[in-house]
Amino acid sequence: MRDDRPAWFDESNGTWSLFRYNDIVRALRDTDTFCSDPSRSLPPEMTEEAEGSIVSLDPPRHGRLRGLVSHAFTPRLVEQLGPRIEEIVDELLDRALDGGSGRFDLVGDLAYELPVVVIGELLGLPASDRDFLVRCADEFYAIEHDDPFNGEYLQSMQSTLDELNEYMLDHARRRRNEPADDLMTALALAEIDGERLNDREIRNFAVLLLTAGHITTTALLGNTVLALGEHPDVMASWRDGTVNSAAVMEEVVRHRSPFTEVYRFTTKDVEIGGTVIPADQLVRVWLVSGNRDERQFADPDEFRLDRATGRHLGFGLGIHYCLGAGLARVETTAALRVLARRTAGITPVLDELKFYDAPGIFCLRSLPVTFHR
Repeated sequence: MRDDRPAWFDESNGTWSLFRYNDIVRALRDTDTFCSDPSRSLPPEMTEEAEGSIVSLDPPRHGRLRGLVSHAFTPRLVEQLGPRIEEIVDELLDRALDGGSGRFDLVGDLAYELPVVVIGELLGLPASDRDFLVRCADEFYAIEHDDPFNGEYLQSMQSTLDELNEYMLDHARRRRNEPADDLMTALALAEIDGERLNDREIRNFAVLLLTAGHITTTALLGNTVLALGEHPDVMASWRDGTVNSAAVMEEVVRHRSPFTEVYRFTTKDVEIGGTVIPADQLVRVWLVSGNRDERQFADPDEFRLDRATGRHLGFGLGIHYCLGAGLARVETTAALRVLARRTAGITPVLDELKFYDAPGIFCLRSLPVTFHR
């Protein structure tokens, strides 16, 4: 498709797709032509809950809202979480490593629950609600379907979100009246030029952080350990400190992008690769294809740590670059550090892998590993 149909119309669902790296970069940067507002192309029942969500806004409103969120959710705040994240990893591994079997499920026992605990603590949500948050996160991505525009899939996804939306909205309102030392309060109090987030916007960010932020970390940690298992030479270099976790993670994000696609909506006719995409069309921007584009990355299907050039698109680009990317990196780095400290060797059981079948993500649901100390 990158060679022959870089801009392709899918008659089965009425959407367009972009596959080439440079075209994807253009779509992500040119917000005047490729907007994020779903109300241009989708029916009202599919866009109501997106109102006020940072991922569905365009400039100038997007900039103001992102500025308010960033005022509370700062890189410094994320970096300071490192020691606490390692404590949580240790707690989860106490249970996983002490079973006596010499194996555990790296996703089910660690990578899945870790971000839920971290995000719950960050937002100031009660520890007693942890099982509820884990269930909501799991249900959101456990819906199996290969068509993201199928009516039954959309209804199932929305029903899963309804309960979580109500829960987060209740906590947003509570923190407005009962401030505490947590991110939910910081979001409620954040102010720029006299403007503050309303309760619905706080709720939307909290839900986004739990759902998208959760799956990003689960995918990044699981895919990184999988890559280490697939490449024993990289595993050995990581173990002896020759290569650091950051270098491995960045190639993992390119090689197995946590999110395979994002969506944009054309505001006017636009030509891509000799094909004109009309205005008011839904465009699927295939990050996973851009990250495997031979025009941008030499030997793109190979996992290599020596790539001197080329910026991956796994966390997006431009104004909608993933806000939770830093948190996912910090969580994964902390988890890898603890795993290296508490085990002398980890070997993924590659013939027992299970993946989520939800559209739009590349994430392991089960990664059994054997270990020794």
